[in-house]
Amino acid sequence: MIRISKHIISTNTNLNKLNFLDKLFNDYKHDLEVYINYIIEGALPLKINLSSKDLPCETIKHSKYKREIYKQASSIIRSQLDKAKAKRFNKYKQLYTYFISKNKLIKFTELRYSELKLNNIIKTKYFTKPKLNNITINLTNEFYNIKTGNYFDNFINLKLPYFNEKGTRAIQINIPLNHHRHSNSLLNNKFILRNNVQIKLVKGKYFINLIWEKQNVLKKEGKTIGIDIGYQKLIVTSDNQFIGCDMKEIYSDIINKKRNSKEYKKVLLKRDNLINYHVNRINLENVNRIVVEELDFSNKKYKSDLKYERKQNDLMSRWTYRPLLNKIAMMCEDNGIELVKVSPAYTSQTCSLCGLIHKESRQGDKYKCVKCGYEIDADYNAAINIRNRGVYSLSNQKS
Repeated sequence: MIRISKHIISTNTNLNKLNFLDKLFNDYKHDLEVYINYIIEGALPLKINLSSKDLPCETIKHSKYKREIYKQASSIIRSQLDKAKAKRFNKYKQLYTYFISKNKLIKFTELRYSELKLNNIIKTKYFTKPKLNNITINLTNEFYNIKTGNYFDNFINLKLPYFNEKGTRAIQINIPLNHHRHSNSLLNNKFILRNNVQIKLVKGKYFINLIWEKQNVLKKEGKTIGIDIGYQKLIVTSDNQFIGCDMKEIYSDIINKKRNSKEYKKVLLKRDNLINYHVNRINLENVNRIVVEELDFSNKKYKSDLKYERKQNDLMSRWTYRPLLNKIAMMCEDNGIELVKVSPAYTSQTCSLCGLIHKESRQGDKYKCVKCGYEIDADYNAAINIRNRGVYSLSNQKS
């Protein structure tokens, strides 16, 4: 498993070092833009790696840095190409659907997409030249080494793409770095540093990202719990634990803020912090497996089946299931717990005691089985069904 700790480079750092960083980022950005243009124009081939001998000498002439700049430029272009190809494919899919429904352009609709003679994607309207805003420089350990400091926890000894007056050695600078709660937690949990770092420039401030890694070893023994996720009760477990029943107010706050405003972003951050806080409250004692539902709120059919009013649907969209699931997944990784995803179909309509599926058994927050009369909290009932479905699916796999 991989984790990242972000460390700010203090503005109190030696001015000469900051000037070197300014020069590095300005030159790096300039050459990155040049390489991107060369690839788009066809002056440079699009590969994963290219020898420094085959790369032009722009502002930065250091061979290793040139290779890294090209590697990043090619990665950016490939990402843009994938997006452009997806846009074009979706557009053609719409055209196919339209002409088939109208029974027009038969010769066109009889062809497979792969059989169409299409223009080079870079020369189409679907491809947009990437804009470089916040720059990240990815460096392997051949560009730096980490030393223990006297007044700081560590120093990053960074080899710059500039040479001394004699031109014989690359200039090096030491960047002070202090650990904080997150990085100390990674150290305490036996994460080790990988052989690469990221240096970022965001809104005039420099940051160093340390990359940490730890082998994910799953617990062999323990119990399975199911988790039902909702927007009124954020988390309900099959162990009868109710967590985050105060989230509805934060979703209402999000709706009342102007999208993308400062206040809107503050409320989103508050929501994420609350989600992190509540996930950390899940009782993991003697747990080696967690089962959750695999929900898809982007599915239009699923949205249309939700029996919520318009405002409640808006609340559900602000709820953001995916970040919550990501947090649960990270928690599972950190604690050696297996995460299992199951279908959400009928988990809220199934009686966890007798197994009958009937939509009239669900009555708001309460569940009362129309067959056996079993009464239970509806979300607690769903969490038990989710756990049982996970256990059943795993036993079928083994058999």
